[in-house]
Amino acid sequence: MSRRKRPNWINNIALERMQILFEQAENEFSDHPERSDRYVKLTRDISTKYNIPLPDYWRGRFCKNCNKFLKPGINLRVRLSNKTITRKCLECGNLTKVPYTHKKN
Repeated sequence: MSRRKRPNWINNIALERMQILFEQAENEFSDHPERSDRYVKLTRDISTKYNIPLPDYWRGRFCKNCNKFLKPGINLRVRLSNKTITRKCLECGNLTKVPYTHKKN
């Protein structure tokens, strides 16, 4: 038996909430990093509950292993090699490698 699809307005509200939580995590990180980690956890919970994938520009902003909000230079180390971007979470040591290609002129 197939499940009924959620109305679009529910998905739009969930996306708005996720966006607000990520903006709050960005703003609160310098003063209260544990609060921004909680906002990331809530965002991931909303994403899984409503089965909405996170947009690409948010995926690299948190550690998938420890759910910490990542800020480059503070708790995130970014290294570039020939064909990969390597992100290392300094909280748990998790490595994430993302391939990329150079644009030809």
